[in-house]
Amino acid sequence: MRRILDAQRAWIDAGRVLAYRTALELDVIKHHPDPAKRETANRWCTLVTPVLKAAWTDQAFTGASACLQVFGGHGYVREWGIEQHVRDARVAMIYEGTNEIQAIDLLVRKVLPDGAKSLLTLLNELAADLPAGSAVAAAALQQFTNFTREQLLVQTQAAGASPELPYWLADDFLRALALLLMAWAWERIAHTPGADVVRWRAAQNGFWRWVWPEFEMRMAMMQASLSPA
Repeated sequence: MRRILDAQRAWIDAGRVLAYRTALELDVIKHHPDPAKRETANRWCTLVTPVLKAAWTDQAFTGASACLQVFGGHGYVREWGIEQHVRDARVAMIYEGTNEIQAIDLLVRKVLPDGAKSLLTLLNELAADLPAGSAVAAAALQQFTNFTREQLLVQTQAAGASPELPYWLADDFLRALALLLMAWAWERIAHTPGADVVRWRAAQNGFWRWVWPEFEMRMAMMQASLSPA
């Protein structure tokens, strides 16, 4: 039960950091007098919004389903309310564009058309914003940057490349980026005064132990899709 709850908290807390950051960037877009600041904010919202919508509504359903088990068989009984959360969370995955469409929108419409320039800039900004000592997150950001520049762009834009290839990659690409954003968020949380208590440590450990390993899996799946048959 502790594994289930800590893993869900890892998603929820990181998601809140990213959602709050996105809300602030929306205000910058609307009100900041500096065009450069507005451009930076717009880049964040353009790339991060589909990730938040898709990855966190997916997790809302799978997380609610996992948490139902905390109640045992009684979790299916209406009086606890958890079964209602499972049903409600499932429909969010098809609102405002199904999650697969969100993934396609991210990769096919927002990353590839400008040669990943906006994404690579965002990744550099995230790396520069990491607190000192964030070695794992920094290495993963560099890995994803190198993959995007040296494999994804090269092989999807190569002469004779299948036009369907980006669509096969889209979901794994969005999930990997979601996990990178979570790693950035958790490093920010971990280096915030007051975070060295059980309430935050347990969820942080849950992220690195039970959530983060998916990043390497998604990278391996994309690399396999890009490898010649």
